[in-house]
Amino acid sequence: MPTNEGFVAILKRNGMAQVVIQPVSAGIPGASNRVNRHVCHCATDGSTLTIDALNGVGAEVGDHVSVRRDSSGLTKNAAALLGIPLLGIIAGILLAVLCTDGFSSGMVGGMIALTACVIVGTTIGLLTFRRVSAVNLAVIEKVIEKSSKGGRFSSGNPFCSVDANRGCSSCGR
Repeated sequence: MPTNEGFVAILKRNGMAQVVIQPVSAGIPGASNRVNRHVCHCATDGSTLTIDALNGVGAEVGDHVSVRRDSSGLTKNAAALLGIPLLGIIAGILLAVLCTDGFSSGMVGGMIALTACVIVGTTIGLLTFRRVSAVNLAVIEKVIEKSSKGGRFSSGNPFCSVDANRGCSSCGR
């Protein structure tokens, strides 16, 4: 399960919180040091990601938190977006073979059957993906440091950001 650290930016309704996550290492993940030497840190290390997470631990705005996302949803998403449409294609081919008597006659009916099955398979796959991915929300695992103890927001060391008026040297790294 992927775990990241971030800061609670906004508390939302229904036990949700908006968490700002900053990458823990500079550079492009998986790229060599030679490539990362030429990358502006504001494009990677200073960039941030904002996600909505379930706040079951009662974190408050400014708290440094650990956020976890269950990776089993990736398999479900892949099955919904690839597997179900593939089954639609296979069903369409089988139906086309039956309708056309082995592709010898009635090609128009076979093509209509194939197209209909592909469309139905894709639609069912997308609807399944929407339902499965909505359940796979990030969760705040624990509060690492309360904001009152001098976390990043209260210490005056804000996140770097890429802005039209700022360069890579503007955040002092």
